[in-house]
Amino acid sequence: MSRLAATGRRAGLVALTGSLLLHACASWAAIVLPSAGAGDAGTAASSSAAPAAPAAPGSSIRVPAPRSDASLQALRRQAQEGEVSAQFELGMYYYHNAGLPQAGAQARQWLGQAAAQGDARAMAALGYMLGTGTGGVRDVPAGRQWLQRAADARLAKATYLLSLVERRVTGPRAMQQSRLLLEQAARDGDAMALNDLAVERELEGRMNEAKELYAQAQAGGSQTAAQNLARIASYQRASTSEQLGRLRARADEGNANALLELAYRYHLGRGVQRNFATAIQYYRRAADAGSPKAREFLALIFSRSNEKQPVIDEAWMQELAARINAVALQVEEKHPSAPPDRPQRVADPLAQLSQQPFAWPEPPAADGDAATDTNTPPLSQEQALPNEERPAPGHAQGMQPSNLSHNAPLTE
Repeated sequence: MSRLAATGRRAGLVALTGSLLLHACASWAAIVLPSAGAGDAGTAASSSAAPAAPAAPGSSIRVPAPRSDASLQALRRQAQEGEVSAQFELGMYYYHNAGLPQAGAQARQWLGQAAAQGDARAMAALGYMLGTGTGGVRDVPAGRQWLQRAADARLAKATYLLSLVERRVTGPRAMQQSRLLLEQAARDGDAMALNDLAVERELEGRMNEAKELYAQAQAGGSQTAAQNLARIASYQRASTSEQLGRLRARADEGNANALLELAYRYHLGRGVQRNFATAIQYYRRAADAGSPKAREFLALIFSRSNEKQPVIDEAWMQELAARINAVALQVEEKHPSAPPDRPQRVADPLAQLSQQPFAWPEPPAADGDAATDTNTPPLSQEQALPNEERPAPGHAQGMQPSNLSHNAPLTE
């Protein structure tokens, strides 16, 4: 009996060991490398295979398509050897895989090392993480410093990221600075900034401006802007159809205001195809229904033509169209109602950072000049691992703001 019990215990140990091995293999298989950022929304790495990411500027490093632990270890070895592009890619890997142990601290550490070597993309990513508290303690002054340094290195994305940092700071002055930075980034052509500025315009009711900005952002590759445009177009198509249906029903009942509004619409080509002859018919019906404005427009229309002649002076009709007061329309075209669902902002501002045009900072000073660049914020161990208490980084040696007029730092 004791021999049978011992045999049973050994079998149980073998089964338990096998189960632990299978669990460990599954855990290792779950570790994947992130795909190259597609679109501006930004998504976490998926378990499906994706094409190899493009080589980082100035380096032969390429993240392999098979997302294996071996490729991660190879990337880590290159980063430990001081390869700046590997440090940037490894930092972005941990940024996109926030569920990994110490992912935030690891992202800050590797991005910090790449930033200290002059990679402007790493400066921008680190500044955004510090300024928004992503992956650790929030440090707005240090975040501003790094983002301004990235802007000094001619990285177009830095101004947009700085506007997001200022957006998180409370107070009217910070909000005003955030808006100015966002508008500047949009003028510079950043697609994410164009989309987010369009969201602001839409929430303010300035739909025409919003649609123009969404279209520019879509042309720049923003998938979020394309979704916002499609949402507005779908809502407005349904809205216009419903409005016209109600107008025609009221017009058929002889309502003078509805007849005049239909006359305006056909005269201007708003919601319907422009047709001057149809517009005149509705003006006449509205006048017969007692509309003084319709009688006024009929008098203007025929002041340069013979009412009995079928020929319409199109040039004169177009000139009169400019005189139509849009306020007279029951549905205000300059400020149409917004769709019921809210517009989408960019989900991941760092999604396409690795695709940004790359430029190293200015070359070092010539012999006899200052040997160090005092505008480069040094990365301390506390900033690399931000979960520990540290003194205010704004007073650290070398942390001096750049002279960007539109990126002047604010006090939180």
